[in-house]
Amino acid sequence: MAGKYKPESEEYRSLFKQIEKLSHQSCFLLIGWEPPKEVPQLTSENTPIRTLQLTGLDTAAAGEILRDKGLTEIDNCEALIHRYQGNPLWLKSVATLIQELGIGAELLIDDTILLPEDLKDVLREQFDRTSELEKQVLSLLATENQPVNFAKLLQHGQISSSDLLNALQSLSRRCSIEKHESLYTLSPVQKQYIKGL
Repeated sequence: MAGKYKPESEEYRSLFKQIEKLSHQSCFLLIGWEPPKEVPQLTSENTPIRTLQLTGLDTAAAGEILRDKGLTEIDNCEALIHRYQGNPLWLKSVATLIQELGIGAELLIDDTILLPEDLKDVLREQFDRTSELEKQVLSLLATENQPVNFAKLLQHGQISSSDLLNALQSLSRRCSIEKHESLYTLSPVQKQYIKGL
């Protein structure tokens, strides 16, 4: 589940605990796909520990990625940016593919999701890090056309409510699912990847 350490990284747990408990004037910045297990529990308005979840680039900044790849002639760049949620890594991968193959406007006719091999490698790395329980939840979400609530996920009857809650929490911490109020979904890119497994 999210936040667990690989065996070779277990000593980071004691480092993070010391940073929290010792008096110091240092600033420690940790960047990663998911926070260590201790961080969400330590984050509050009364502690100096903060988290920031990054979102995709806005249209102007994401458009710069496409311009850097010479893709200014694509009529509807906004649709492409929206489809890949402004994720700079995903956009660079797709822009490189479009540039190398000389394809463009025909991709924007429908909601085609391109998954170049380098993007699949990134998604595979993230997917392989998830537990079997999380993979079950991701597979359930990939089959849904609309965001679903906890009760609907529970109706599938494959996962107990306690396990489902733990899996959703872990996937949320990994930023692998999107949560809108009490509804859960996957990004179109993740859905496409998981359906192709």
